[in-house]
Amino acid sequence: MTIYPKRLIEVDLPIARTSAHARREKSIRHGHISTLHIWWARRPLAACRAVICAALWPDPGDELCPQQFKIAAMLCLNAFAKRVFPDRVNEEGKQIRDAASPEGLARWEALASGTLSLDPDQPADGSILRMCLLDFIADFANWDNSTVPAYLETARRLTGVAHASLSDPSYALPPGLRSTFNSQLSTFPDWLSTLDSQLSTLPRPLVVDPFCGGGSIPLEALRVGADAFASDLNPVPVLLNKVVLEYIPKYGQRLAEEVRKWGAWIKAEAEKELAEFYPKDPDGATPIAYLWARTIRCEGPACGAEVPLIRSLWLAKKANRSVALRLIPNPREKRVDFDILVKQRDGWVSQADLKSQISNLKSPILNLSFDGTVKRGSATCPCCGYTTPVASVRTQLKARRGGSHDARMLAAVLLRSGEQGRSYRLPGTADENAVRDAASELDRRRQLARRNHDGDGLSLVPEEPISPNELRRISVPIYGMECWGDLFLPRQLLALSTLAKLVTRSGEGIDSDFDGAIRTLLALALNKQADLGCALTRWKQDAECPVNLFGRQAIGMVWDFAEAAVLSESSGSWESMFERTAYSLECAVTEFHATGHVEQASATTHPLPNDSASAIVTDPPYYDAVPYAYLSDFFYVWMRRSLADVHPGLLRDECVPKDAEIVVDRSHQLSKSTKGIAFYECELQKAFAESRRVLRPDGIGTIVFASKTTSSWEAILKAVVDAGWVITGSWPIDTEMETRVSAQGQARLASSVHLVCRPREDASGAVTESVGEWRDVLGELPRRIHEWMPRLAAEGVVGADAIFACLGPALEIFSRYRRVEKANGETATLREYLEFVWAAV
Repeated sequence: MTIYPKRLIEVDLPIARTSAHARREKSIRHGHISTLHIWWARRPLAACRAVICAALWPDPGDELCPQQFKIAAMLCLNAFAKRVFPDRVNEEGKQIRDAASPEGLARWEALASGTLSLDPDQPADGSILRMCLLDFIADFANWDNSTVPAYLETARRLTGVAHASLSDPSYALPPGLRSTFNSQLSTFPDWLSTLDSQLSTLPRPLVVDPFCGGGSIPLEALRVGADAFASDLNPVPVLLNKVVLEYIPKYGQRLAEEVRKWGAWIKAEAEKELAEFYPKDPDGATPIAYLWARTIRCEGPACGAEVPLIRSLWLAKKANRSVALRLIPNPREKRVDFDILVKQRDGWVSQADLKSQISNLKSPILNLSFDGTVKRGSATCPCCGYTTPVASVRTQLKARRGGSHDARMLAAVLLRSGEQGRSYRLPGTADENAVRDAASELDRRRQLARRNHDGDGLSLVPEEPISPNELRRISVPIYGMECWGDLFLPRQLLALSTLAKLVTRSGEGIDSDFDGAIRTLLALALNKQADLGCALTRWKQDAECPVNLFGRQAIGMVWDFAEAAVLSESSGSWESMFERTAYSLECAVTEFHATGHVEQASATTHPLPNDSASAIVTDPPYYDAVPYAYLSDFFYVWMRRSLADVHPGLLRDECVPKDAEIVVDRSHQLSKSTKGIAFYECELQKAFAESRRVLRPDGIGTIVFASKTTSSWEAILKAVVDAGWVITGSWPIDTEMETRVSAQGQARLASSVHLVCRPREDASGAVTESVGEWRDVLGELPRRIHEWMPRLAAEGVVGADAIFACLGPALEIFSRYRRVEKANGETATLREYLEFVWAAV
């Protein structure tokens, strides 16, 4: 294997500071690019930015590091330091200092003042320059610095010079450099401008992500001055990446303005068609949400009462305000009635009594329980006390396709002019009439659509079937929800189909490409509307708002749910959807050198030619962690109804491709369709082999992985090694919120391990066939582990995260060989070696 200059990521990485920025970023809910559209297990931008910079830039402490990079890096960082600590105080310097780490500030102040000087001719200064670059990366990872010109310009210069000097040994920096170096920064602006002009004529490094998902990796590649090529088999992430990599860099702020303009137009048009189905109260109060519950019939002897399935009776649960429902059994009418209670200082009082303004209120109601009627799927009847078992509940709901279309309204949530906060009331005749009329109108439109299409074209609402092959994560089919339309109330379907129709008419009169960009963004907003506007949306009592379906990576049954009023201005409304989309676009707009490129493609048959990429950075599927294709069908069916003519090639099929998706499918329902561990390992190996083919022999790869099961680690590591890669490092970066759902009682890593890899190739690109001795490999292992553990401990990496972070240095020994032989001539397997690794750690 040919020896190339080491990259920064193969030597060091500021994992503690990067992890802190990544954790913080996960809590940003407004303006972040992730709010454009949900994608599961999306990587934080902070981690991606740090990793890509460290992968593209050589280590100046390495003796093979190009001298031209050292010179340029010293000048660029000196110039950056002068922007942090200018001779005269300015706003830019204050902004950078406020968001910088103490380590970085100390370094930049020393450089700017001249107390720290760097000489490219002094080998010892290479390690100092390395620390400067790492400090820069650590602070650049901060969300607040992602659009700061000083960071962007410096990072892009470093990326450009790194690529030019690594690719071409004859590369020369612009003339006049030595005089600049000796001038104590006085001519920096002129020289940097000359450098920018030179770099603008040179090729940029190409970063490739064959499992692009939510687009964090290719977006950050563009941000730091590289070209980006993103691909995915799933059409949903392909469209997300087209927005991030093509539309935003190309159209910038104009795109946000048009999305806001056409979003408002859609709202105005939708009000003409839908206002009668969302009536205001006689006193002018505006309903912003309606609370519903599915129902069953009590199977108790001689009962037969309608039982609403409710998890909890709380409506609002805050420190200064509490509102709840009270069940009132009505066995004679075989039903349950309700009252709304408000908590007072002395106890709970009926809201009707409070509103009557009678001075002599009834006595407060004490010792109430606010547990609902359903627990673990079994329902207890308030009229007779009989508990209908979960199997019977499922049977009843299955006969009614999940019970969404005949659910019972429990309460309406209102905003009143001049009042703070939400108020609640029981449903009235006007509400019932509006729901009934909406269902009738939906039926009329569906029949009309069938007549017009005469069997051709898409149905008005999603009638595509829900695959029963992923019942572990999508359990609603066992309750009779057989098609995607079953997940919505009739009024929700009427609203969504109306919005979808209007999306297809938006952007009229604009050039076709920009029109397609606008419609794509509005279709993403429509998807968010569906996510927060289906019959699986919970009501969050402490925030008093609906909670979107995909708070976790699954679609499970929800007994009682919230319906947002689409035409209101509150959470869950169409206005909130397109406004948040436009705001995310505004925050994402920065000056990019170029657009990225996105294609739908399988990672096992990559469309790029041999040796075309400078870096492969990717986050492949994790074993059986997330059924991406099955979950994204929820969005795909609505995309087809709003974008089929804009992206006909992507949206031609009835559902998202699943057979070729590289995941482990543990379903026992359809054994012939099950994809086991052998399939996962084989296909992942093909994908990594394709990535190695696409990568230049001197290129570098970074593979993100997180799991606590040794079997999944063995699967991915075997695929990497067998595909012809040498693992040269591993870095754990925190990528998960501490309060994430998957952390509650489950064995998951707090961090994702970034495996650093090199092609096991010679200079011609041929895979080397060297054979290692088992005894020598095992003899080197303990020493490498002992060298690595203190480094991790110093960064605060402990427990399971530290164990898996040791895989890089441990596997570098094993993976440098095509095969490792024992003394008897047998081939040592990766599984055998990993047993020694676990023991050594």
